[in-house]
Amino acid sequence: MKAFTYVAYTDAGRRKTGTVVAETETHAAQQLQGQGLYPSELTARTRAVGLGASILTRARLSPELQAVMTRQIAVLLAADLPAEAALEAVRAGGSPALDRVAASALAALMDGAPLSEALDRSGAGFPRYYIASVRSGETAGDAAEVFAELADHLENLGTDKAQITTALVYPAFVAAISLMVCAILMVNVAPEIVALFELSDRPLPALTQWMLAISDWIGRNLWLLGSALAGLVALGVATSIVPSLRQARHKLGLRLPLIGGFMRLAASVQYLRTLALVLASRQSAVAAASSAAEVMDIDQFREEAEQVTVAVQQGESLSQALYSLSPIPPVARQLVAAGEASARLARMTERAATLTENRLSMERKRIAALLEPALMIVVGAMVLVIVLAVLLPIFDLQAVVAG
Repeated sequence: MKAFTYVAYTDAGRRKTGTVVAETETHAAQQLQGQGLYPSELTARTRAVGLGASILTRARLSPELQAVMTRQIAVLLAADLPAEAALEAVRAGGSPALDRVAASALAALMDGAPLSEALDRSGAGFPRYYIASVRSGETAGDAAEVFAELADHLENLGTDKAQITTALVYPAFVAAISLMVCAILMVNVAPEIVALFELSDRPLPALTQWMLAISDWIGRNLWLLGSALAGLVALGVATSIVPSLRQARHKLGLRLPLIGGFMRLAASVQYLRTLALVLASRQSAVAAASSAAEVMDIDQFREEAEQVTVAVQQGESLSQALYSLSPIPPVARQLVAAGEASARLARMTERAATLTENRLSMERKRIAALLEPALMIVVGAMVLVIVLAVLLPIFDLQAVVAG
């Protein structure tokens, strides 16, 4: 089975687009004609491969839509609907992006692929721990519960990120307006003041001279600044795609005081959450450690996680093996050890994951609370310098006139 994107027209001439699942292009056209649609374009969707495809693929879902799709699948599977019916219901939700992704997953599912592989091949961009958790849920027969836990996790993650974004909105708006006003002052007011000082043969204040020099340099080198900005954007994209650059970015981030601690905490949440999900699916500790190691994005932590897997395979307890994984908080290891001692490993690992997630959420809230005043101070300082650069010459002229 394949997923075909189409452009079709109704009897009334209305244009419609969407995705249809069929074995061949002819079969897809017949399905559309059965719905009263006359296709003008039919294109088979293939799995994105390579660097360019990963950038340009239209099917990749935003984190918000990933959470929505996961919640829908969780509810439908909990209602004892088969996976095919769940994906069909997701397609009927009205979102073009969800329609494309669900159609691709449905095509893979109807070709005999398990749901985890179908979602991985859909091009939606689900993280590795997501696919590993779904695969474990399928093996244990608890797919609905796994999807529900994944939906909770994605929704909480989206809420925490939204707090930081919201904290940036007001300072960004104020900064944009302030810089626009300052630009008007430097372009329209400052030249008039310079002309007056030239007539009076008086030197401009040092601050004003510096600001005018900076303004002139920016005016002469706009192309250079534009190229530098474009280069930074390209570098940012490259560090998200090229493995060597991504790892270099990770190494740099880990050395920074605040960002490094945040990255370690995020990595521990990733590992513990996957570990808890797989253990809750009644998989062995070896399988759980192996699945959790797959989700680590930072090479250093992935190597340490693989050492944990090897240690557990050799008979070491999970709590002792976790000492090899540097970002795991001590309290999380203690909870895992308590779970091993009480034969409630899955439950206590879940508590460790929840505790670490709460700590990460608190860190995000703290950063969000600090960002707004910090940015306002920076913007205020910039505006103060520019305004003083304009006002100081005016004060000097007033002193001359008064004298």
